[in-house]
Amino acid sequence: MSVDEIAPGPALVPEAVGDESGAIGSDPRRWIILGVLCLALLMVGIDGTIVNVALPSLVREIGASSTELQWIVDAYTIVFAGFLLIAGNTGDRLGRRRCFVLGLAVFVGGSLGCSLVSTPNNLILLRGVQGLGAAFVMPATLSILTNVFTDRAERTRAIGLWAGVSGLGVAIGPLAGGYLLGHFWWGAIFLVNVPIGIFTIIVALVLVPESKDPHSARLDLVGTLLSIVGLVSLLYGIIEGPARGWGDPLVVACFGLAVVTLTAFVLWERHTDHPILDVTFFANPRFSAASISITLVFFALFGTLFFVSQYLQFVLGYSALQSGVRLLPVALALMVAAPLSAKLVGRFGTKKVVTLGLLLTAAALLLFSRATGTSGYPLIGAVLVIIGIGMGMAIAPATDSIMGSVPPEKAGVGSAMNDTTREIGGALGVAILGSITAAVYTSTITGNPDFAKLQAASPADAKAVQESVGAAALVAEKLPPAFAKALTAAANDAFIHAVDRSVLVGAVVAALGAAVAWFFLPARDHTAEPVDELVDGAAIRLGPEQRRSLAQITLGLLADAGMSSLTYNAVAARSGIGTATLQHYWTSRVDAVSAAVREVVGANPIPQTGDLRADLCSYVHALGAGLSDPRARQVLGALIGEASSDPELATTLREQVVAPRRAELAARLSLEPGRLRMPIDAAVDQIVGPIYYRALITGADIDDHLVDSIVDAVVRTS
Repeated sequence: MSVDEIAPGPALVPEAVGDESGAIGSDPRRWIILGVLCLALLMVGIDGTIVNVALPSLVREIGASSTELQWIVDAYTIVFAGFLLIAGNTGDRLGRRRCFVLGLAVFVGGSLGCSLVSTPNNLILLRGVQGLGAAFVMPATLSILTNVFTDRAERTRAIGLWAGVSGLGVAIGPLAGGYLLGHFWWGAIFLVNVPIGIFTIIVALVLVPESKDPHSARLDLVGTLLSIVGLVSLLYGIIEGPARGWGDPLVVACFGLAVVTLTAFVLWERHTDHPILDVTFFANPRFSAASISITLVFFALFGTLFFVSQYLQFVLGYSALQSGVRLLPVALALMVAAPLSAKLVGRFGTKKVVTLGLLLTAAALLLFSRATGTSGYPLIGAVLVIIGIGMGMAIAPATDSIMGSVPPEKAGVGSAMNDTTREIGGALGVAILGSITAAVYTSTITGNPDFAKLQAASPADAKAVQESVGAAALVAEKLPPAFAKALTAAANDAFIHAVDRSVLVGAVVAALGAAVAWFFLPARDHTAEPVDELVDGAAIRLGPEQRRSLAQITLGLLADAGMSSLTYNAVAARSGIGTATLQHYWTSRVDAVSAAVREVVGANPIPQTGDLRADLCSYVHALGAGLSDPRARQVLGALIGEASSDPELATTLREQVVAPRRAELAARLSLEPGRLRMPIDAAVDQIVGPIYYRALITGADIDDHLVDSIVDAVVRTS
């Protein structure tokens, strides 16, 4: 295939009248829009933590067991995490504001349903509905933010505020939950979302601009199904293991199914040409190390909050409101540290700041392991402050690394991946640390002499005490005072012992995250290097034949299936060139097309033999021969069509292909200006225009007579 001059004239790449790619520009309302996004983020964040302070109430009011408490927390996060990637992809395809509003509507409906149920199973189901809505809200907030704030410095500050507001949700959740539980019934913690959600929907429809990726691939339904089944199976096995036994056939089957489906998910994503998660992103350490860091820091946070609320109410005896107030330090510290992390990154680099944040988180969990029944709140307060500072230092820089490592048109997928790591980390934290706590608690309490006495007197009460410290508190209320006091002390001691063991595991996980950040996270963002340097470096790795083959494959995919087909996986599969090399050669679809066109054009230089007429005849013959090829015409038509709807592509082709090629032809004409019948710019158009007109409009042959006529109209005979 030969396409000698893809776009020498201005008519080939018309100006686009609109931009739906997501690069919306500097919207004057961007800070107000950020406020709207943060309001939705706050609502979703509150719902993730407001339940923690209500866990003791759910034990008392609807008889939730320890396992059911884990499911009430994790049903939300599992569905949330399972649908985040497809939600981000859907937002890129159908419109981010549209999905944002749709997600809010589903979330509001789920919240209303949660407020009306009376059994743990129904609550678990509707918590999943809430998670589904949140899955469409959360990635939309960050992808809209990324596209509204086009200036990198402003975007970094906006993401810092975004991360701070997520911390505010951590604070307001327990506080609001405690107040509502103290004045209303437990369902009020969900009902509060309804008016907030309706208000946010109305404001979003008025203020938030629509944006989407015009080249987004079709939905990856297979990948979505595999990821959801794999994640649910894994967490089901972890949560049910302590209650059913780790050797239970159902638990073992769940772990086996998780291994099979998650492995299949990775293999499928590596080979499909429309992945829900382009696994080649993980070749970039800014993306992969930051994702792991966020996963592990939320593992620590969610796992810790799951215990702290129960510790404050069951062991220290605080009310729900008092417990909520005492959880404020973690959120306030996070809100202060997250915005300040941008300044620290500017001075010390992302690697050091994220690593220090994770080390502080690990230190906080180690301190938590020293808690006893008499250590009181000061120790817990110190734990919450340290973990809040550590999370604030880690979350914002890691989030900025993820969003900065994906192309702007893939902001929805990048945002979804960021949110998925948060939710998976949180779900695993609650599941794993909660299961460790349940297992250690059961083992400890059943070995207590007072438990043996209770089991002999009332096996049903003993079974309830064996399940959780909350159930033990309920049983103690109906026992004689002396025995109730002894049972409560035994249950509290068993719970504290179990929590001590669990948080030590959390500390190890956070320290592992610090190691990942230190060894794999780049110190600073190097994506601002000149594009020419990146391309030149890749050109060294690719020989001339490889570059020509890559250009033909890229343009062929474009002609056959459009811009959405240009994924690293698809090009790598057809070219035999590794995805890592491709990532250096081009970083977006526009880069890929531009590089391919430049390669084709560069392979056909304008002759300079000293004979102007002969040079022009040779050039026009070659151009005509290339455009006579049906495949070349198909490619050129695809380029024109894509450029007409993609201003970024139009501008790139004009600046990197059209202008240089025109300049090259003009430079050849300028060597002999005295032989021209017209100005040089007009001569360029006169040479090229008729060829494209005949090739693309009339379809007539380009013969020697036409070539001679074109050249004679421009060049005087000597």
